[in-house]
Amino acid sequence: MLCHVTRPDSVVMEVEVDAKANGEDCLNKVCRKLGIIEVDYFGLQFSGSKGENLWLNLRNRISQQMDSVTPCRLRLRVKFFVEPHLMLQEQTRHLFFMHVKEDLHCGHLRMCSEQAVKLSALVAQAEFGDYNQNTAKYWYTELCRKDPDQETVNSIIAKHKALEGLTQGSVEYQALQLVASLEHFGVEWHWARDAEGQSLAIGVGPDGIAICRDDFSLVNRISYPLIQITTQSRKSVYLTVTKESSDSVVMLFKLISNRAASGLYRAITETHTFYKCDTVTNAVMMQYSRDFKGHLALLFLNENVNLGKNYVFDIRRTSKEVYDYARRALYNASIVDLMFQSGARSSSSRSPWHKQEGVPECGGCRQNRMLQEKLQKLREAFLCMVCCEEEIDAAFCSCGHTVCCENCAAQLQSCPVCRSEVEHIQHVYLPTCSSLLNLTVGTGSPAPIRRSMATQTCTNADNCSDDKLCQT
Repeated sequence: MLCHVTRPDSVVMEVEVDAKANGEDCLNKVCRKLGIIEVDYFGLQFSGSKGENLWLNLRNRISQQMDSVTPCRLRLRVKFFVEPHLMLQEQTRHLFFMHVKEDLHCGHLRMCSEQAVKLSALVAQAEFGDYNQNTAKYWYTELCRKDPDQETVNSIIAKHKALEGLTQGSVEYQALQLVASLEHFGVEWHWARDAEGQSLAIGVGPDGIAICRDDFSLVNRISYPLIQITTQSRKSVYLTVTKESSDSVVMLFKLISNRAASGLYRAITETHTFYKCDTVTNAVMMQYSRDFKGHLALLFLNENVNLGKNYVFDIRRTSKEVYDYARRALYNASIVDLMFQSGARSSSSRSPWHKQEGVPECGGCRQNRMLQEKLQKLREAFLCMVCCEEEIDAAFCSCGHTVCCENCAAQLQSCPVCRSEVEHIQHVYLPTCSSLLNLTVGTGSPAPIRRSMATQTCTNADNCSDDKLCQT
């Protein structure tokens, strides 16, 4: 099955999956191509038959959810917004930033003029670099929703000039910090009607549910502790809310389709679980319905059969669990990449884990980085000087120099170091990259290195720029 996945920057990625693949298979392939480990923040969206925006359930088959024929057209979007200091990967922050730019272009973000000016300057610096009056462009129309006056233009130019010299990663971090301070940060909007037929915008966010009119003027705000139960019946979603008098009231929202109602029901449950719970309970994770084949199977088989199961929710981890999982994955990935990645990494190239400007670094991470740099130099020292691919395992006699592998040594008539004639080649056994890896993670490693690399606790984990080296 061919899937066309559109990124927030309008770039379309082609992903080939099995005909019976789940949505999770497609999302994992997309994030793998982008180098993203923090997959749980993202989801895949598609448009329903009535134009509604729907989230693909990652635990169910794609073919059972999509109405259109192949190629399936999906959109990679941020499903759960978190503050930038909780994102451990620069690639994740960049994808969040692209999502924010798309929302700016569509006019989905509402902010005051001062915030719009500052964000406009940050976007300009990230897009075009330092200010240049001949090339700089600004998102005036998208931010201000009207042509800005000359005073606004001058304010944006002044703030843009003040950002001179800042890197793209640093500017994107500041932009995400600004957006995270907005009132409706991380809110997903659903269009519905109440029992009286009045059109409403239902905003589901980290702190609760905001009920607004068409112009987004607030009608009611409901925090999650006040919600007793949420249910769905066809196109309707029922919300049982506790009032101040300890009585309860049932609120009715009618949506455009059954799928849209299911989307609102999913959003309320998954958002509350992701932001407010310590772990995803089995009552949420294992909630499912059965299709026609599943009901037929129940007539002849036991209830534990998986045939025909369609899971209601696809959430697997809460925000705390995502953060902890990503830290462990990035820490392990840093060791593996250091020891086994083919070819020496250039010191001038930008690594996904490079230190960010303006972000403090703890002492433990600094010491760990120094140790990893030494290990990288050791790995390069054991590479063959001729092919730069295989490890050194041959010595020239009679000079005794060990500089290359046996394959390369067999093709040389003289030693590349001292130019003496090679009488014969002796196979030697030097420490391998695997044994170097054991210095950091093995049980038999020297105590000083093991304490530094494996058990040192970061005292500045929230603000440290090199979270891959922190271990809590």
